[in-house]
Amino acid sequence: MKLRSNLSKHLSLSLLALFATLLSTRSIPEVLADETNYSGTGPFSVSALTVEGQGLLFKPSDSDESRKSWPGVVFAHGICGPAEKYSSSLSRLASWGFIVIANQKQGDCGVMNVNHPLATLANFFQLQQKFHNAADFSLMADDIRSNLNYLIERSDVDSDRIALMGHSMGGGMVIDVASELGKQQSNIIKAVVAIAPWNGVQPTPSSIVNDSNAPILIFCSMTDALCPCSGEVQLSDTQGIFTKKLSPVIPLLFGPQSDPTWNGGSMAIFKNSKDAILMNVKQVSHLTIAGIDNGIEMQNFAQWARSEYGLNFNIPSRSYLDIPTMEYAVAFLNQFLNLDVKNGRSILEKSSSDSRLLKVLRSN
Repeated sequence: MKLRSNLSKHLSLSLLALFATLLSTRSIPEVLADETNYSGTGPFSVSALTVEGQGLLFKPSDSDESRKSWPGVVFAHGICGPAEKYSSSLSRLASWGFIVIANQKQGDCGVMNVNHPLATLANFFQLQQKFHNAADFSLMADDIRSNLNYLIERSDVDSDRIALMGHSMGGGMVIDVASELGKQQSNIIKAVVAIAPWNGVQPTPSSIVNDSNAPILIFCSMTDALCPCSGEVQLSDTQGIFTKKLSPVIPLLFGPQSDPTWNGGSMAIFKNSKDAILMNVKQVSHLTIAGIDNGIEMQNFAQWARSEYGLNFNIPSRSYLDIPTMEYAVAFLNQFLNLDVKNGRSILEKSSSDSRLLKVLRSN
């Protein structure tokens, strides 16, 4: 009887231990899911190559080569901003499982800096043509549509999971293209990410964004001197004795319809959107807002722009190192491209408590 009692007791303890182990094992994926975020580099290695007529392609690779298709993202760069300047950010995006195409056209405004007189003189008779080409909104819209068709036709892209992403001029233009497609009753675009969107492109994004069928994630910053969330342009040029604020000459550069507030900026786009999230990022510049980690690549971009064009892209002092833009962009794409919907939604819902964001607004 004693042996049976001990055996029964031992069996009960073993069953309890097994039950506890099973519970612990089952809880691990849920805990990991709760802790998963999209900061840092993703799980996939990335290759970059140039596709003739289309631009830079960033492609993830799966170690077991079992994946047949990936969601696709078309990226549109800012005015006078070569696509390769965004390579680190786009490679980071691709590392989370997205094929990214970034057009390389319209990246040359010509050297126009009095601190480089010989280069400026050599380009003098081409400056007007180069700037006109770089600021040609219709041309960028055509390039975005060409990139879209290219992705859709690729056998390794899931044509049901296509998104647009852009920065500055590109940020405004991806909203325009998505809105125009929405007006045509097209549902090919499932999500749009607009980083510091320029609400000065034509058509004005805030005037047509209501036609978009796709949800939009807007990033902006009040320390962005060129395209702040709202308010007047604060950017200045630094060309020796000609140093001055840029805002008074905006109508001369972009036409009499332009104003120094860009028609209300990102806030105007957000307010007129049917389905949008706006994230006001703390202490970033017009270029670093599109960066990753400590934003060094985009800070180098700012220094390059200053040397080429004499523009002073301020670099606000940040109390944090990991710029959150791409992290939340990946979460947004995971939710609205129907990938990891639960986790993407969870991360976006918690964004209001992120100290790197001054404010998070939702239209619905």
